[in-house]
Amino acid sequence: MSSTRIDSSDLVTALYQHLLGRVPDGTASEKVRRHAEGDISTSDLVREFTISDEYRNRILQTERFTADHSQFGEFELLLKRLCSAACDSPTVVDVGARGRARSNSYDLMKQFGWRGVLIEANPRLISEIQLEFSGLDFSVVECAVSDYEGTAEFHIGINDDVSSLSRESAGAWGDVKDQVQVKVRRLEPILLEQGVPFDFGVLSIDLEGEDVKVFNDLIAGGQYKPRWVIIEASHDFTVTALAQLPVIPQVMQDYRIVGRTLANLILERQG
Repeated sequence: MSSTRIDSSDLVTALYQHLLGRVPDGTASEKVRRHAEGDISTSDLVREFTISDEYRNRILQTERFTADHSQFGEFELLLKRLCSAACDSPTVVDVGARGRARSNSYDLMKQFGWRGVLIEANPRLISEIQLEFSGLDFSVVECAVSDYEGTAEFHIGINDDVSSLSRESAGAWGDVKDQVQVKVRRLEPILLEQGVPFDFGVLSIDLEGEDVKVFNDLIAGGQYKPRWVIIEASHDFTVTALAQLPVIPQVMQDYRIVGRTLANLILERQG
């Protein structure tokens, strides 16, 4: 069975056109040579483009939050104004930040100018987060989060995106590939160190098994009550009420479900 070989020149030209939005320049010939001679694979060549400053700056300048059918972009301006007016403390805390893909924090920061506190335990993802969120108002905290302080084994699953303090949770998606020793912290001290307001806007928790434990610990502390919370609950829409989760009574009293997706609940603070 024969395979079709990718023409290196065509590939490089396509990457310039579709990723950078321009014709190739003087550096293109070297990229063509490296790919043609097998010095760099197709996937690594694509990655070389996507982690470049030029690509990152182009994405930051051209990304649109939503389709806009208004006359001259009035809807987008109004939407941004409504979002700003709806929250006195426009900060998003993303626990288990991972990166821009499937992020619950990036659009709030990019489109609405919110501040972000991005918390990630997997050391392999930190530099990528720094690159992908470059130019936005954010800080990165490298640690795992639970309801205790200390150190623990952090299990990295079938890819860097699937990882957890729980080996069982990390292995639910496939083989556990590695484990690293990480610092484990409670969320409240992190927020205090970062100067996060007690009534900050959005808390997103995606920790592969530690989610409810971390949320309970934060609310039990009594200081922090985020306006909205996005928390992983299931992967099949089966959780429809907070009573189905092992949340503490204070969570039941302070929050209500206002939205559901395949995996997550969206909670809103009452009162």
